[in-house]
Amino acid sequence: MKKLLILPLLFAISMLFVSCEDTATDPIVTVVKGSVYVQSTPVGAQIWVNNTNTGKVTPDTVANLDSGNVAITLKLAGFVDSTVTVNILPNQVRQLAVTLTQVLNAVKYGPVKIWETSGTTAAQPSGLVLSSGNAYGISGTSKDSVDIYYSSTGWLVKSAHLTSLPRTAYFKAAGAGIININDGVASSTQDASWGDNMIDRNTNGYYFIKTHDGNYVKIVVSAFGGGTAGNPAWVEVTWWYNKTVGDKRFPTN
Repeated sequence: MKKLLILPLLFAISMLFVSCEDTATDPIVTVVKGSVYVQSTPVGAQIWVNNTNTGKVTPDTVANLDSGNVAITLKLAGFVDSTVTVNILPNQVRQLAVTLTQVLNAVKYGPVKIWETSGTTAAQPSGLVLSSGNAYGISGTSKDSVDIYYSSTGWLVKSAHLTSLPRTAYFKAAGAGIININDGVASSTQDASWGDNMIDRNTNGYYFIKTHDGNYVKIVVSAFGGGTAGNPAWVEVTWWYNKTVGDKRFPTN
């Protein structure tokens, strides 16, 4: 009878040991989550995490992220995509602030020829529209769109307002010998030191211009000629026109 009681007891003890071993080898894994609060300048950028669109836009919080490094990408029309790696920490909210860079939207024109204001015909326009690359006369039907013109007075390329037209342009010389408008150098911000004309040679290098509408231009005299009896003086100019108002950057090619 004792033997019969011992056998079930031994079986129960052995099952207890097996149960303990199973528990030791199969622990419960807890995944700890974290969050990130994302801001951008300007606001309204899409928030992507590891190449997946979260459906959120800045500023907002992305929660329930696994601990460790994640790639946060911000996307906004007119701006360059920006990706930042953020280390997500357990039970914490990380902070991320990104200033987005505008897409560089510039167009190159030229060489375009314009003639001095004296002794010329309708086929020899003196005025230039910087946004379109078109040359117009300063007394024709398109005169009010002219930004700059080549004046016989002083042999200067001047702001259109100096000949009683509505548009004002501001000029700043880059410096002697600096004539490569593809150098990628950005303009300084227009201030009181900027003038209202440029010389008709590239002696002072290229010039930055701020237009009446607030667009920035990088322009250089690429050729010149004339200036004799029956042969009016002329200049050819080549320039970059940045289509984004206030953006002072320029391309390198």
